[in-house]
Amino acid sequence: MDIRAVGQPITASQRRSYSQTPDSGFYQTFQSAFAAAGGRVEGTASGASAAGPTSAEALEAILGRTHVELSALRGVDSDSQARYAQVLDEAYGSGAMGNARQFLGSLSAEELEAVRRNHCLADPIDVGAISEEGARNLLLPEGYGVDMNRDGFEEVGAALVAHFPPREAPAAVREAWFQTTASMEDGDVLTYSLMMHGAVHGLRIDGQNVPTAYKADDIDSYRRLVSDFLSALEAHRGQISSAQYERDKDFFTRLSGFLQA
Repeated sequence: MDIRAVGQPITASQRRSYSQTPDSGFYQTFQSAFAAAGGRVEGTASGASAAGPTSAEALEAILGRTHVELSALRGVDSDSQARYAQVLDEAYGSGAMGNARQFLGSLSAEELEAVRRNHCLADPIDVGAISEEGARNLLLPEGYGVDMNRDGFEEVGAALVAHFPPREAPAAVREAWFQTTASMEDGDVLTYSLMMHGAVHGLRIDGQNVPTAYKADDIDSYRRLVSDFLSALEAHRGQISSAQYERDKDFFTRLSGFLQA
C-alpha cells in the first residue's frame, strides 16, 4: 500500500502543479541518485543502451516523478532530460547554487538549451536579464522551487509562476486542498487556485504585491478566507449564473469542511 504523507498531493495532476522547497538533504540525495545511475543517464544522452534499470527509471530516480511526467506531457525527450541532469549534478557538486546566475553564465549554448527545454521556456535564456531567484529555480527540477523574496511567486528564468497551496501553508491546509480538489477537472482546479492565491498573496501590480488581510501560514486565516468567499457568493448571487453559484458553493463548502476537520 502506498503511504501518503499528510499534506502531500493525492493525484498525478496535483503533483504536477505542486512545488516544494528543497530540504537540507535534497542536493546530496540528487547527487547520490545520479552517481548510482552511472552510465545509464550518459547512455541516454548518447543513444546507447545499458543493462539494469531503463533510462526512464534512472531519470525518474534522479529528477523525480514530477519532472519526468511533465517532460512527457511537454514532449521533452530523454536525451534533453539526461543533459539537464548532468548540468544539475555539476551545479550541486560545485556549490554553484550560491551563485546560480554565475553558473548559468558558464554553460555552453547546448547546456542552456537543455535547461530551457526542461523548464518549457518560450525564449532563449538571457542570463544577464534574470534574477538570482530566477536562475536558482532553473537549476531545480520540476516539483521544487525557491521563493527567495517571499512574495508568493517563483521566478523561473524570466517567467513568473504561482502555486497553491503556498509552501508555508500548514500541512492541514494543504491536506484540505488536496482532498477537496482530488476529483476535480484540471481547469476548475486552476481557476480556484488562482482565486485563492490572489486572495492570500494579493494582486501583483508593477512588480509589487498588494497587501491582503490573510496570512499564508495560519490555518485560521484560510478558514476566514473561505468563509468570506461564501459570504460574498451569497451577496452577489443575483449577479452570477445559477450554474456558477452552485459550482462555487459546492467547492467552498467542501473546502470549508476539510479545513474544519
